[in-house]
Amino acid sequence: MITRTSTILLNGLKDVSDDASWQEFDGRYRPLLLAVGRRLGLAPADAEDAAQEAMAAFVVDYRGGRYKRENGRLRDWLTGIMTHKVRDAQRRMHRKRQSAGGDSVELIEDTSVRTAMEQEWAQAVLRQCMERVRHEVTPQMFESFELFALKQWPAGQVAQHLGISADLVYQNKRRVLVRIRELLPQIEETW
Repeated sequence: MITRTSTILLNGLKDVSDDASWQEFDGRYRPLLLAVGRRLGLAPADAEDAAQEAMAAFVVDYRGGRYKRENGRLRDWLTGIMTHKVRDAQRRMHRKRQSAGGDSVELIEDTSVRTAMEQEWAQAVLRQCMERVRHEVTPQMFESFELFALKQWPAGQVAQHLGISADLVYQNKRRVLVRIRELLPQIEETW
């Protein structure tokens, strides 16, 4: 699937009947928010709740006209929303622990949420880029790249496994990396 530009996507979210835009937005950002919640130490159910609450708050605020592109990036705004939802989850955990006679929960700092969001965002963009490249090259070329560059198999082992030369393994890695470097700025801009 080719990712629509953020402008088209955001305009679609203003229309309450545009299910496709909502599904694309949800598919793009919910996994990101879930990963941020888990990275910050929330239990899976708490991370799911925080992500769901952040998505719901985003839609209400966005449709209410509270997000302005000229004031900053969408992911920064989502980071702020997620920060509040992570803190809400931590407060709930704190109350549960205190009522059970346990230790208190230390609140996560804003910078930790921002850092986690930036890291997860970068990984998500790279995954999107890799998926695009996967569909542009031959299956053998991508598998060669994946085994050699990502799984770090020795070139000879990849060559033997795929029935190609070791030289071709190196060429495949270079070709895929060149294409990733070409696509990455485009995807970063629209994501």
